[in-house]
Amino acid sequence: MSDIIAYKDHNNEYYDHEIENGIPVKSKSEDALNIMRHDMAHILAEAVTQLFPNAKPTIGPFIKNGFYYDFDMESTLSDEDLIKIEEKMREILNEGRSFIKRTVSKEEALKIFKDNKYKVELINNLDNSAEINLYDQKNFTDLCKGPHHSSTKDYEANIKITSVSGAYWRGISTNKMLQRIYATAFYSEKELNKHLKNLEEAKERNHRRLGTDMGLFLLTDLSAGNVFWKEKGLTLYQNIEKFIRSEQQKLDYKEVKTPELVSNELLVKSGHWDNFQENMFTSEKDNKTFALKPMNCPCHIVLFNSQLITYKDLPLRYSEFGKCHRYEPSGALNGLFRVRGFTQDDAHIFCTDEQIYDACNETTQLIERVYKKFGFEKIKYNISTKPEKSIGSQESWDNAVNQLKKVLTDNGKDFKILDGEGAFYGPKIEYTLEDSLGREWQCGTIQLDFNLPERLGARYKDKDDKNQTPIMIHRAVVGSLERFIAIILENTNGWLPLFITPIQLAILPVSEKFVDHCNDINSKLKDLDVRAIVDSSDNKLGYKIRNSVSKKIPYSLVVGEKEIETKTFNVRSRKGENTSFKNIEELNEFFKNN
Repeated sequence: MSDIIAYKDHNNEYYDHEIENGIPVKSKSEDALNIMRHDMAHILAEAVTQLFPNAKPTIGPFIKNGFYYDFDMESTLSDEDLIKIEEKMREILNEGRSFIKRTVSKEEALKIFKDNKYKVELINNLDNSAEINLYDQKNFTDLCKGPHHSSTKDYEANIKITSVSGAYWRGISTNKMLQRIYATAFYSEKELNKHLKNLEEAKERNHRRLGTDMGLFLLTDLSAGNVFWKEKGLTLYQNIEKFIRSEQQKLDYKEVKTPELVSNELLVKSGHWDNFQENMFTSEKDNKTFALKPMNCPCHIVLFNSQLITYKDLPLRYSEFGKCHRYEPSGALNGLFRVRGFTQDDAHIFCTDEQIYDACNETTQLIERVYKKFGFEKIKYNISTKPEKSIGSQESWDNAVNQLKKVLTDNGKDFKILDGEGAFYGPKIEYTLEDSLGREWQCGTIQLDFNLPERLGARYKDKDDKNQTPIMIHRAVVGSLERFIAIILENTNGWLPLFITPIQLAILPVSEKFVDHCNDINSKLKDLDVRAIVDSSDNKLGYKIRNSVSKKIPYSLVVGEKEIETKTFNVRSRKGENTSFKNIEELNEFFKNN
């Protein structure tokens, strides 16, 4: 997006107008909001450098729901410092700031930023002939591609600094640790307050706390970035896997299992060794180098190549709940969201050019069904197209992209085109979920691959008995199961969908003399695949009910004299609603159908 100015139409509405190609960006749209947040990142940098003259600003982009700026500073910022910075930002906004663009040579830019090694590094990475954009405001000049509004007076900005954390320069762990100030901005105070409330709610819903309270998993430095699944957590994990497996079986997926440890010979051939080696866990044995696989796709091609495949066998769908390992710096690990060992609900579909549409259409509908079952209704769709450096003919790319567009259009989906953001080996569809707090999570993908089958010699026999290279479609529905469990825990605040929750029912005897009867009920329910527990403690009934709710058990069954005499099952929901069942078969049907 190029430089922009603001103007009013006859309804006195602001529009941000893109000068170069005349595309208007309506005021308060998502694009305009992102530009405003980019403005605020510069305001943040001005505030910090005014209060801390020795601070070295580095980069400061807008992000989803806000913006940040990284600084090299002599001392660690305190909560009091953040308050002062926010007050300074408001003072600057009250004065108003214009963002004035100027273009300079590389030589001139190096002189301007000679005291900031970070900006110098960024400038030196540019071509010598490149013209460099700077944006000036009253007390601050930044190296920036833009765009920016002409002035902060064009809109109202309600700001809030939300946190500070460490961040390595350029994301490289061997570089210096900088201080990253996170903040957000909205046009209205109401929108800001809603967002801040969601942030507080997100803290309450933190999946690490829920995982501890619900007894699901353990994270420890004894195996940093890997998950110790407890009994209940493994039940949750397996229930998700079971459901996805059942949906895949309906579509004739062939489930396989490939080794976690592979020779680097395979990864050299696939190209992953050259591009991904520093992120692999490796070992030297028998004068050979082995690696824990970082992805499943090369192994699936090994299976494909192990047999004679003809056009009649295509499309061939391999699926695997494959365990992968990737090195993540310790500072980047984040609960289940970012781990070193994870399981992908991975699949690879081998097909012909003519089969791309049907395979991707079928996969999109599969992804939709799975997300809906897990309670996600809001999904965003992006198609990433050919980057500058790519393989395959333009005709192949155009055909593939057109088929992906048709898939989403035929399914009634709105989507964005991300020009040039596809992988070098093919275009893709990305599926992004929106959770109950408005946060977005990119989960599912359909990635077309013109490269890997060729590199690893995958061939099938066509109708004329000639060898042909198949198209390979990489497909994930939820992606990492660990990450998806974190997402769904926070989305539901631990009140998981009934079909995957580890414990569906707490059976609560009124007193000790009813424990045996409760155990008998539990035994019958277990035979019917209802997941229940009996609270045989000496605690009073009220405490037992509260305890089952605190453990996120959605239903409880109280058993006393009355229930035994009437032979009824009175089930209480977490919201206090009661449902009566005449027999255990009716009770089973309830859990089976919800």
